[in-house]
Amino acid sequence: MKQSTPNGKPLTSLKRLFPLITILGLAAWGADIANANDLVNGNLDAISISSQNNPTPNNWTVDAFRTLSGTHFDGCSSEPWCNVADPSGYGLFFKPFQGTVGDEITVHFYQDNPATPGTKFTLSGYAAGEANYSGFFSTNTPVPATLFSIVFLNSGGTVLASNVYDLVANGLPSSGPASMALFTTPQVTAPVGTVTVRAGASMYNTYGTGGGQSFFVDALDLVSEAPPGAPVITNQPSHKTVSAGATTTFNVGVSNAAGVTYEWQLYSTNLVNGGSISGAATPTLTVTGVSSSDVGHYRVRVTNGGGTVLSSEASLEIVGISFYPVIRIEGKIGDVNVVEYSTALAPTTWIPLSTNTLTTSPQLVLDTTSPGNNTRFYRAVYQP
Repeated sequence: MKQSTPNGKPLTSLKRLFPLITILGLAAWGADIANANDLVNGNLDAISISSQNNPTPNNWTVDAFRTLSGTHFDGCSSEPWCNVADPSGYGLFFKPFQGTVGDEITVHFYQDNPATPGTKFTLSGYAAGEANYSGFFSTNTPVPATLFSIVFLNSGGTVLASNVYDLVANGLPSSGPASMALFTTPQVTAPVGTVTVRAGASMYNTYGTGGGQSFFVDALDLVSEAPPGAPVITNQPSHKTVSAGATTTFNVGVSNAAGVTYEWQLYSTNLVNGGSISGAATPTLTVTGVSSSDVGHYRVRVTNGGGTVLSSEASLEIVGISFYPVIRIEGKIGDVNVVEYSTALAPTTWIPLSTNTLTTSPQLVLDTTSPGNNTRFYRAVYQP
């Protein structure tokens, strides 16, 4: 199963041309299909521009390429008309029409999370195609494939086991977004040496046909069953809504706490004590003097000698203040990026906001021209 860019180039090389940006806002992502979803932004509703020309879900990787012409930057996009989980949310729109017979397009959409050997996983999500989606046909070589996948990797990033679930063979609907159905893969077990589980959806070797021909997914849910002896979470962190400047806590309860370590995360990034954060390695995380930089989704990674489990996500929101969008840029120190915004995706008119030289990575850019609850889309354009 191909999980890298053409010619074996690492996915991080895409950031040179399309720096990763994340829009940090106050809105919650909503409830996942199940409380134990190991995926960040599993409902795909928090979006920004990263490796694609148009917004895609935050905390997810998109690897799109064509057989002959290589890396492609319009393989998929987030769209409201293929959303099934939350009001005003988004689903993911795959674009087979960007390929042609002989120069087919493949799109991998996935997220990496920590895992330990012996942990069992299932992946669920909604999916559908349209009547003329080339994934339903076998008229080209290699033939198309439309898959959910759960892949296990070791500490060096080598694939240890790749488990795929053929959506077409299992009855993928063909009447467009309104027909999206829930699919669940068989349970698979992480082999010895596993440190990462990679889960997501892929569209292989597809091409343009005519009429309705697209593929859609939404609301992905990765559920883990830890091996015997691993921590057992009995109390999940709860959502918090506080005033600016308040102090709040997130708590997790574990039934077998002996020898357990805790790693609290914000947007899947490990937290360290300092500033507003304390208790980052304890069962209780404290956020003091809450500000807009603390807003987001928190979870905790709980580990002992038997394995690792992730708690469900809990949001921290602020009420009673005006807020500004914060754009998070990643790249090389010294890179120059122009942050631009648009008030609509179609038609899209990009307006320059600021020019930024990276002195650290990631680097945050505040849009002080857009206080309150406005609609803006952002991108960062690398300046060679």
